[in-house]
Amino acid sequence: MLYGYRGKLLQVDLTAGKFSTVEVPEGYFRSFIGGKALGARLLLDRKLFLADPLGAGNEVIILTGPVTGSFVPGVGKALLFSKSPLTGGYLDSAVGGRLSHNIKMAGYDGLIISGRSPQPVSLIIDNDMVELIPADDLWGKGCFESEARLRERFGCDAAVAAIGPAGENLVRYAMIQCDFYHQAGRGGLGAVFGSKNLKALVVSGNTPLPLFAPEDLFTRCLKLITEKKNDQNILFRIKYGTLSTLDGNQKLGIAVVRNFRDGVVDRYETDMNRDYFRQHLVLRDLACFGCSVPCAKLCKVERDGKEILLGGPEYETMSLLGTNLELSPEDLIYLNWLCDDLGLDTISAGNVLGFVAEAMEKSLLEAQEVGAPVIWGDVNGFAKVLVDIAYQRGIGRILAKGVKKAAEYWGIDPDMAIHVKGMELPGYDPRGTTGYALEYAVADRGGCHRRARPLRDEMTDEALRFAYEGKAQLVKDMEDVRAFQHSLPVCDTMPPRFGLKIPDYLEMLRMITGLEMTVKEAKAVGERAINLARCFNYACGITQKEDTLPGRFFKEPLPRGASAGKLVERDQFQTMLSDYYRARGWTPQGSPTHDKLVELGLAEAGGMRE
Repeated sequence: MLYGYRGKLLQVDLTAGKFSTVEVPEGYFRSFIGGKALGARLLLDRKLFLADPLGAGNEVIILTGPVTGSFVPGVGKALLFSKSPLTGGYLDSAVGGRLSHNIKMAGYDGLIISGRSPQPVSLIIDNDMVELIPADDLWGKGCFESEARLRERFGCDAAVAAIGPAGENLVRYAMIQCDFYHQAGRGGLGAVFGSKNLKALVVSGNTPLPLFAPEDLFTRCLKLITEKKNDQNILFRIKYGTLSTLDGNQKLGIAVVRNFRDGVVDRYETDMNRDYFRQHLVLRDLACFGCSVPCAKLCKVERDGKEILLGGPEYETMSLLGTNLELSPEDLIYLNWLCDDLGLDTISAGNVLGFVAEAMEKSLLEAQEVGAPVIWGDVNGFAKVLVDIAYQRGIGRILAKGVKKAAEYWGIDPDMAIHVKGMELPGYDPRGTTGYALEYAVADRGGCHRRARPLRDEMTDEALRFAYEGKAQLVKDMEDVRAFQHSLPVCDTMPPRFGLKIPDYLEMLRMITGLEMTVKEAKAVGERAINLARCFNYACGITQKEDTLPGRFFKEPLPRGASAGKLVERDQFQTMLSDYYRARGWTPQGSPTHDKLVELGLAEAGGMRE
């Protein structure tokens, strides 16, 4: 008997309007566990590297994991996989809310959505009842109105994941919004939904989930939460969420200002800081389903006589839409809300807007071409461009493809286009953290800060922060641990806040599934995920040549702050990259070797990448 798993995925064929179940090989649960590692395996198994990202042959795979639906803290994440419309390569994106829990309670370990509906539809799942209903009345509506209408019909206990106009119009960085305040933001999953004429996903379920040792698990988790309820580290996280991340980045001089041309925020002391948000803008705290650490913030601003409520901003949005564009907190919240309603990833959108503002500042683009003046600190021009992007009109048709394609289209200096592998960068300037310089370059989905967090080790040691030697092993080890955690999957917040290490999760995994696993085996799960994603990218034509950074970081030193004068030293960066390939057991060209794949039980994956 399987404990903690359902053993099957729901397959939805939108073209035929048919539904079936796909059995997951039982051996996969030990080798890949769930979440990230299983998703990477399925992307290769289903040969999605051959698909057109916006064609009917692409799929969206949505996965839970063994800890989903249990008492373990921070298990509210679903992982979504596809071939990315933004990068043309591997994509996973995590989202909170109720989606993961409800999929598991409906009786599935995940969903596979394939094909293309001939007309707009919403997918409705309620335990073993699955149907497609017309969504013509929702097509063209924003994410907030779409979800509100669906909740009127299906209730507040349902998980609702919907796209906005950006997804419908196939913007390459359109996102999927879930339960109002959570987003599967990166890489263009909203556009994949839009390409399939899938407006929304609504999931309900109450099927009991068998656990191996439920009483032991409950006691273990209750003890963990009780012991930590007054922990200052956790209380700080509840009070500020990710808003406090800017404090550290400002101190280190690695914040994002004016399209990565500065690392220090001038208005930080005035209002762009955690206490200003907490005192003037935050209404209350928000949590993912079942989480004991409500780290999200519900904020309110007034604009044009209307009240705007926002579940955020998270730090990355605060950075790319806020400090990057030199906006006030109130204007930042408005742009964040606009992106959420239109269905745009705030990180990519903020990068694109910063690129446009710099291009206009340097007279590389003119106001008549853009359709409005786009000036640092002026929210109105930025807002107009966002709407044009979402509806693919005017300049928005070019910007909807992402900053890499926009720079190529206009023949603008590629050093101004801040991306890796076509995915725009998050809010940590790599000139002040060599660990992130490497992590950005090798991250499987492109510019990403969630594969590893080397800055955690670097923050308190300046010599380490600017060092190149030793970073390859540090990043590799962190990636393996993170990939294991994302296979359970658990939220990134929980391990450091609760002091949970791999043995703690293995203890709870045994109580859920009965599965005995060593730390070495757990890290091997993470290694499999990393190697499978690498094979997938190679099969998509994304190779070693993409493991680099925007030219700006090699050529232009940061002008001030604690990282003043620093840039990424190209020769040392290349040595660090080669060290990373060796640490991974890959070829000097960055490709997983046959021996490494055999060691991980993935020999057949090597043939798929050719």
